[in-house]
Amino acid sequence: MSDKGLYEKLIEYRQNGKYPFHMPGHKRREKLLVDPYEIDITEISGFDNLHHPEGIIKECMDNASEFFGTDKTWFLVNGSSCGLLTAINTVTRIGDCIIIGRNCHKAVYNAIELRNLKARYIYPQIIDEYGIYGGYNPKDIEKQLQKAEENGEKVKAVVVTSPTYEGIVSDIENIAKVVHKYGSILIVDEAHGAHLGICEGLPKPAYKLGADIVIESAHKTLPAMTQTAFLHLCGNRIETEQIMETIAIYQTSSPSYVLMASLDKCIRELQDRGREKLEKLLITLDMFYTKVNNLENIKVLGKECVGKSGVYDFDICKLSIFLNTFKISGKDLEEELRKNYGFEMEMTSAKYVLGMTTMCDSMQQILKLAEVLEELDNKLKGSMQTNMFIKEQTLTNSEHLKDRENITVMSIYEAKSKLSEERLFVKSEGKISAQYIYIYPPEIPLIVPGEIISKQLIAQLQYYKEINLNVKGIEKDKIKVVKVNK
Repeated sequence: MSDKGLYEKLIEYRQNGKYPFHMPGHKRREKLLVDPYEIDITEISGFDNLHHPEGIIKECMDNASEFFGTDKTWFLVNGSSCGLLTAINTVTRIGDCIIIGRNCHKAVYNAIELRNLKARYIYPQIIDEYGIYGGYNPKDIEKQLQKAEENGEKVKAVVVTSPTYEGIVSDIENIAKVVHKYGSILIVDEAHGAHLGICEGLPKPAYKLGADIVIESAHKTLPAMTQTAFLHLCGNRIETEQIMETIAIYQTSSPSYVLMASLDKCIRELQDRGREKLEKLLITLDMFYTKVNNLENIKVLGKECVGKSGVYDFDICKLSIFLNTFKISGKDLEEELRKNYGFEMEMTSAKYVLGMTTMCDSMQQILKLAEVLEELDNKLKGSMQTNMFIKEQTLTNSEHLKDRENITVMSIYEAKSKLSEERLFVKSEGKISAQYIYIYPPEIPLIVPGEIISKQLIAQLQYYKEINLNVKGIEKDKIKVVKVNK
């Protein structure tokens, strides 16, 4: 056992760690609270109860709702996952039909499993230049709704992710119109968009565009502590009492007053200085994009993607740094930025790395990153091409979905309920998956229980393991598949 515990390791990292181009949004720079031990309490007199708010907690949430312009806003201390579980379980019953974006977070799939829902998938369009997900086409959603109606199925909810990890925003306003036309509820996973709408220059948030329930992770892009989030309710299609009953299931019965205070202080900071600080960030980011716009071997995704591949808008606070070369992989770039330049990135994929910026960032560090990318681009110009040739069909996490839809043969609940057996994943073609497999982060499943494992997926996973991406769901080269009785 190590002589150092987690606390000691965190202290060491605080003193010697890399610059964080990753969440949480406070970037370890914005300290809105004192020593958390000094304010860590339970539900004592005068401090209200999150599960039945009537006093100070209600006032804080009402203040948040007024700031965002929602009909109701709840504090979440179990993260956006809690909000997604709450939203889906509130509007569905066991066995109902639901439509979700295939790039939804694992929490959405967990809700589907818990309710034994019939899931129908919609696939975002692909940005071919980068091999990543673009936005959802409202017409594709309408086709699925029409198909369900023709089959006599009532779709209770449609769940989409906007913005994506990379900052891609879909046409939520028109999606909402389509969903409501068929009498369904629109739930938007806006976990990466809690900062939207605070100042000009950023996309509009989904709760201003017709969505019924919107879930946001405060800790991802705002000065709030990890595990904090918001659930926003808009319109009159859902009763607040329904939400409160379900939240009580998924929120801890001992909610942290430290985390609730963090959310309240975050909102008050946004009210006081949020617009000013975000405007400063956007000015700096404009300078950043100008500096990196003409690089040869490195390309940073920007607003040029808007208007194509279902992309309605783009959040420039996300820095998706792509390699326009086969000379190095995304993993190589991530290690180079960390080891030689002191930058810790948020996420690594086969051909790109992702950096997150917030109002709490050092503007100097953002511009320094631009200089580093210029330097690396020049180095790549003169380097010899290595044997690390990135196969066309394995460029990114989403590439394996480009030309096909996963074949579903049973529900997630059914697949998880059946007996399973372990198989070498390289010999699992044609088998029914009994588990999730995904790259972490961001925990978007490459395959879910009940889907057929394809030859293409096996090749994809082999490649990800070769370049040391964080593949979850494969243990000792084995995966669980549904056992078929002979």
